[in-house]
Amino acid sequence: MAAPGEELKSILQNHPAAPFLFVGSGFSRRYLGLGDWAGLLQHFCKPIKDFGYYSSKADGDLPAAASSMAHDYNEWWWSAPEMADNRNRFSGIVKGSADALKVEIANYLGQFSLEDARKSEFGSEIAALSKIAVDGIITTNWDFFLDELFPDYKVFVGQEELLFANPQSIGEIYKIHGSASDPQSLVLTAEDYAEFNERNPYLAAKLVTIFVEHPIIFFGYSITDPHIRALISSIAKCLPKDKIDAFQQNLIFIQRTKDDEEPVIEKTTIQSGEFSVTMMVAKFSDFGQVYAALSESKRKMPARVLRFFKEQLYELVHAPVESEKKIAVVDYDEIGSAESVEFVVGVGVAQRQQDLGAKVEKAVESAFAKKGYAGISPEEVFIDCLEDTSKYQASDLLSSAFPAYARSNRTFIPIFRYLNAAGIKSEDDLAKSNYEGAKKVVGKLRKADYTLPSYAGRYKSSFVGLSTKSIIEKASGPAEALLMVAFQPVVDIDRQELRQFLRNNLGSFEPEPYRTAYRKAVCLVDRLLYGFDTDPD
Repeated sequence: MAAPGEELKSILQNHPAAPFLFVGSGFSRRYLGLGDWAGLLQHFCKPIKDFGYYSSKADGDLPAAASSMAHDYNEWWWSAPEMADNRNRFSGIVKGSADALKVEIANYLGQFSLEDARKSEFGSEIAALSKIAVDGIITTNWDFFLDELFPDYKVFVGQEELLFANPQSIGEIYKIHGSASDPQSLVLTAEDYAEFNERNPYLAAKLVTIFVEHPIIFFGYSITDPHIRALISSIAKCLPKDKIDAFQQNLIFIQRTKDDEEPVIEKTTIQSGEFSVTMMVAKFSDFGQVYAALSESKRKMPARVLRFFKEQLYELVHAPVESEKKIAVVDYDEIGSAESVEFVVGVGVAQRQQDLGAKVEKAVESAFAKKGYAGISPEEVFIDCLEDTSKYQASDLLSSAFPAYARSNRTFIPIFRYLNAAGIKSEDDLAKSNYEGAKKVVGKLRKADYTLPSYAGRYKSSFVGLSTKSIIEKASGPAEALLMVAFQPVVDIDRQELRQFLRNNLGSFEPEPYRTAYRKAVCLVDRLLYGFDTDPD
């Protein structure tokens, strides 16, 4: 009989698709030192009542205990003198009775970083984990450990974002219980769970293809976890009978052996409602063996690149009828005539790449020449905004590109540089202008928060009172500096220092939450340098 590590490796190698991880709180407890759910609630009970009161009142039901606790915490948060600074900063997003608790939980989780975890006793284990080859990750965790460990993966926060977006099932992280980057997204209370469970069938339908086509490796969960059982049951209900076997064979629970247990892979059956599901349970004393098995599959192309191709092709296929003009099937020798093709997929032999390159370059240049201002992407505007001299005519950009930006759900896009260049230097000037798209974009920015609230705790503990330059120098790296500078009082921000920092680190912040933080920072600099006032609050 093969050793469990080799057996797991064989199982994964014989599957045509790379695995998905399904990660629970056990990961955060081990690698970040976070407590379990009850421990987290207990931590925030200190200024109100003993956690035992809420737990007993809810008969041990943690979501119900969180609901009761959140009500009392809200009363305390709004009146406690020591929370005055947080009230000033976060009162705009504390709308419901549970929001104050969620905001403070998010702040607390923001203090735990991957960099600290790498320095812990589990550093070598984390290094091995970072090298695994998986198509994606599903998690109920709120912290940023996975976001930071897999920075090239696109993050989807909450059920709603996953349900209404177009995930590509590769190079992605699905935080189905929310994320500390958006405190209101946290699934915490009984009411949150009721809403989550109501949508569970829709989420299950969204995930069903992943569960049928990929091995699903569960980490950090108990096999008796009722929420995981409910999700597995919901997915099983979506499947025809001929797919149930494939579904069951894909489920692998990873557990750590107890002191008297030997490593083993065995089958077990769980009951969830009307469904009985058989799955594999793999018990290891050393998770390094699991990570080694997950690292065996080597890609010919990075997951983030594959996701990009799938995403672009999806958008092309689902675009309006007019986009047919941008799709061409041509021979290599005809590529020079494909002047309006904006997305090129080439399939051929390596020997012809060099000859093809010049033709592709010419076609792409021609496509961009015809795009015009209406085709300028927000990403191009973010880059241009930081340059010494803009390459765009401000009036053309405002009249042609910004109407589309205004119609999107995007809040952050730099605009004040272009308004200033077009002679729009006050709210009155803007109101009298014909730049309707610009008016809507500025309206969104008036209400914007340029920080990521979940990192406020880290700023307060280590960076309060420092200059912009000192924050950048003290931070563990550009990512932390980016997050911390946003919390500086506006009058203390060195605008040129921040602008130069953003220019120096262009392209360094692709993964979330850093990509969002970078965009916010560019918009902040834009407003401070060119805005109608100097106070983005």
